[in-house]
Amino acid sequence: MLSQRGKSVVQIAILLLLTLSATVQARSENDVKAVYLYNFIKFITWPEEPTNSSINICIYGDNPFGIQSQKLNTLKVRNRPLQIIYPNKIDLPNCTVVFIAPSEEVFTGELLARINNSPILTISDIENFTEKGGMIGFIKLGNVVKFDINLKKARETNIQISSKLLELANHVIQ
Repeated sequence: MLSQRGKSVVQIAILLLLTLSATVQARSENDVKAVYLYNFIKFITWPEEPTNSSINICIYGDNPFGIQSQKLNTLKVRNRPLQIIYPNKIDLPNCTVVFIAPSEEVFTGELLARINNSPILTISDIENFTEKGGMIGFIKLGNVVKFDINLKKARETNIQISSKLLELANHVIQ
C-alpha cells in the first residue's frame, strides 16, 4: 500500500504523463484541451457530489473538441460516466462543468451571471476568462497550451481544486 504522499506523487506523475503524451500525440490544440478537460475533472471536488449520476459537461457554442467529445462520452471519472450536452443559450441544464466556446464570447458575462455561485466548474479558452469570473481559462504560450485558475471563484462556489492541479497552473488568482 502506498502512503498518502506516495499516492499524491503517483497522481501528479500520471497527470504530467497524460499531459505530455497528449501534447506529443495530439493532432491539434483542441485535442490537447479535451485531454486537459478530462483531467481537470479528476482533480476537482464538488460539494455534496453525487456518486450515482453522470458528470454533465455542457458545451456552449461551437464544439472545439470535435471527435474528442465523442471519446469523452465513453469515459468515467470516479465511477461516474461523462456526458456531453449541447444546450442552447437560454438553458442551463444539470451541468457539472460548463465550457464556453469563443463563439459565445459575447454571451460569457450573461452565462457566468446565471451560474453565479452554483457549484459548476466553468472552463473556456476565451481570452482573460479567469479575470472575467471563470474558473479555468486555457491560454497558449507559444505552441504550448497551459491554463490559469481563478481559485477565488472556485472557493466562492465551494468547489475544491486539488493542490496538484494548482501547481500545474500558469497563474492562480487567489
